Amino acid sequence: MNFEKLLTQYNFPPEYKDALLASGITTLHPPQADAIDAGILDGKNVVLAVPTASGKTLMAELAMLKAIFEKGGRCLYIAPLKALASEKYREFQKKYAKLGIKVGIAIGDLDSPSSHLKNYQIVIATAEKVDSLLRSRVDWLVNNIAVVVLDEIHVINDPSRGPTLEILTTRIRLLNPDMQLLALSATVSNAKDMADWLNATAVISSWRPIPLHEGVYYNGRLTYENGNVRVIHEDAPEKVQQLVMDTLRGKGQALVFVNSRRSTQAVARELCRYVGKLLTVEEQTILKSIADDLAPSLDSTKVCKKLAEVVIHGVAFHHAGLKPSQREAIEENFKKNIIKVICCTPTLAAGVNLPARRAIIRDAKRYASGVGSVFIPASEYKQCAGRAGRPQYDEYGEAVLIAKSLADQDALFERFVLAPPEPIISKLSDEAKLRIHVLSSIAGGYVNDVNSMFEFLSHTFLAHQHKGANLVELVGSIFDFLHKEQFIEKSGFRFFPTPFGTRVSRLYIDPMSAIIIKKGLARIASGSNFSGIGILHLICSCPDSEMLSAGKKNQEDLEDFGNKVADELILTRDDIQSMQDYYTSMAVLKTVWMLLRWMDEEKEEDVCERFDIGPGDIFRLTESAQWLLYAAQSIAEVYQFKKLSHFLESLKIRVRYGIKEELLELATLKGIGRIRARILFRHGYEKLADLNKASEDELGKIRGIGLALAKDILKQTS
Repeated sequence: MNFEKLLTQYNFPPEYKDALLASGITTLHPPQADAIDAGILDGKNVVLAVPTASGKTLMAELAMLKAIFEKGGRCLYIAPLKALASEKYREFQKKYAKLGIKVGIAIGDLDSPSSHLKNYQIVIATAEKVDSLLRSRVDWLVNNIAVVVLDEIHVINDPSRGPTLEILTTRIRLLNPDMQLLALSATVSNAKDMADWLNATAVISSWRPIPLHEGVYYNGRLTYENGNVRVIHEDAPEKVQQLVMDTLRGKGQALVFVNSRRSTQAVARELCRYVGKLLTVEEQTILKSIADDLAPSLDSTKVCKKLAEVVIHGVAFHHAGLKPSQREAIEENFKKNIIKVICCTPTLAAGVNLPARRAIIRDAKRYASGVGSVFIPASEYKQCAGRAGRPQYDEYGEAVLIAKSLADQDALFERFVLAPPEPIISKLSDEAKLRIHVLSSIAGGYVNDVNSMFEFLSHTFLAHQHKGANLVELVGSIFDFLHKEQFIEKSGFRFFPTPFGTRVSRLYIDPMSAIIIKKGLARIASGSNFSGIGILHLICSCPDSEMLSAGKKNQEDLEDFGNKVADELILTRDDIQSMQDYYTSMAVLKTVWMLLRWMDEEKEEDVCERFDIGPGDIFRLTESAQWLLYAAQSIAEVYQFKKLSHFLESLKIRVRYGIKEELLELATLKGIGRIRARILFRHGYEKLADLNKASEDELGKIRGIGLALAKDILKQTS
């Protein structure tokens, strides 16, 4: 199908046509032509279940653009991850800003009304952000919405994020039944089932612009799914090294998927001496500059240094222990073909679009608690395999599993190469997840009794898959629980949110977290002593808290720490049901201990070393703690515990920057942070008022400051 003729047929304005044709597209791929036939440009709901790089996103873009120029409608693009949302935002901005189309992004604070977003024609947001806006009854979100795009719809299968995506999809459909709904995924085996739920047409295809060859590597032989065999001759001891070198000699790039963070770093380190030999002088120079940026001299952890050491050789590792900025730098330089190999965990495959000539899945098994080593899901393998093939560079892509024996080779073919991904199954029946969404439905004013809640749930994917399932008893018990815990109040047969329930819903936290915080704050209000340790333990005991894992090797140290701080705890194990589990209580203590060391200004590298974590973990844990401290502030306001507000705000700032109380003023200056704030303090600048008396030259001479930052500091404090 000719692309230009299609745009003319559907009356795309000349400037829109020029912008779209500038991408170099001349003809549509077969799945795209199928989507047109399914009515995607005629306002029909469509589920696009087609492989990566086959053009799903372009079809969604065309539908959004048509709605904008034809109806003046607004469009909502929902992505499962912040990284994916940010990637789409940059992409759409670059393509469509010149057309005067305003593109906005919403991935920030979940209780923010974000009213400015109504000024944008395309809003890109995470599912959690959209859900939080719906809880606040922001009419502009659904009024005049013409197209909603659900990217990576298979996330409904995820136990943690799936229920939110399912609920908001159901809610939007009921609030605006006239909108067009587009669901996109590369790994949905039951797309027809999902299309039936969404009243949509399913477009299902296995066509890829870059053919995918799947195979298993064993004993120097790469056997493909069609029976062909290729012998790989590489002088390297390990199978991964052989496959990577074979890829690079063919001017390709490789992604190596392993099952743990430690493995990503170990495999990357082992690859360095092989990959480095193939780099040009120019590439070596660029990589040296990238490495310097990844491990700045002022504040560099051991993980940062290890990353810099491998990047110099054209290799990187990628996992959640890295800071977001580090992961972004790796991704961008891989896309530019500067970094040749990334060793990663499968989470990368579910993240940003990062294609490679060859996707090497070294570990088809991972450890599962209480079970041992188990095979990864076929859908996870398919996500990894889908990254194989760079549209701009490659004529084909390869997904390669590594076998340890002939029997293993047969098992890998059967379990992964020849198997379809698992069907998508609703995870909404989990009582803890459902409780959160029942409260949000009542607090948002969408339902006011058990029957209306049951009516709403009858439109979910859960009800579609389990027709006739009796949810009345489960929903009834949740209403009773919320009423007993004072989230809602009853008038006749109708329920209404209390101020507490409304605040908790908008804070986007689990009701169980709110109960723990409320109980702790009430104990303080009744006269109990409290400290930073006690408050941190309180919020880390919440189910919403990110936690460090505590194994047996930590047991003695954590018990000693627990004994030292026992008198400062506001709530004990006897007060919180989840804390009855020994390892959960130890994990909470370990997280509190880490936060305390961080706020005591222990070096980031030392914190990472002491707790066996990466800088990305510190970022994740402190972000979680900040949010729960903010939630505690908000709940304290509801119950007028005014004396706590200032203390909680100070503690939140200390957690954010990792500082002692004396640096509260200095650390919040832009460009300063924990290390420079301490440097300034040691030079006698203890308050903002002290900085006002300084000159640019005086500040500029201080190590780590410099003239440019000195000028900016004085501008901020004037």
